[in-house]
Amino acid sequence: MASGQRPGTPAGAGLSLPAPQVKAVEVIPAPTPADAAAALCLDCGLCCNGVLFDQVRLVAGDNAKALSAKGLKLKQRRFFNQPCTALCGSQCTIYGDRPTRCRQFECRQYQLVAAGEIPPLSASGRIGEVRCQVAGIEALLAAAGATNRRKPLAQRYATVMAAVPGPPDGGNALNYSSLTGAMDLLQSTLREHFRVEADPLRSV
Repeated sequence: MASGQRPGTPAGAGLSLPAPQVKAVEVIPAPTPADAAAALCLDCGLCCNGVLFDQVRLVAGDNAKALSAKGLKLKQRRFFNQPCTALCGSQCTIYGDRPTRCRQFECRQYQLVAAGEIPPLSASGRIGEVRCQVAGIEALLAAAGATNRRKPLAQRYATVMAAVPGPPDGGNALNYSSLTGAMDLLQSTLREHFRVEADPLRSV
């Protein structure tokens, strides 16, 4: 028995023990629908790569000189063609300084996600669907010799179809029929799921 310890008292009784350390857990808030829509936008690029639009006009307040200095290739200092020269992958390299109409445009998928009406995963799937359709069209265009991807998709399609002298025959018949069907399907998908009634980018 330790000196001074009363009989029947457990060893260590009466000693104060340090309080257990409770580590604070950082709670990360869930993204809001608006945050999810913004992230979706930066991972899409369909309104910039020549799939949804052919060109975009500047409006009052847009600084043509400043936009040109940032690498945007303007035509007559009034508009720029798609695909946009400021697009890198699926993201805009001048996002913070993008033209007014680019700021104003919200596709239908963006609007639905921002309103909380559909989950971001659903919109991402729809974007993936369009990308697959575009890839199929790109392959058919390449087979027809239209390999210049610096032109809008619809313009390249129109150029290929205008070059057909008459009803194609033989093996080409299948290619042109497939191309027309694929383009019709893409435009139907864009009208139903991406375009909105008043697209600011469509006023060209």
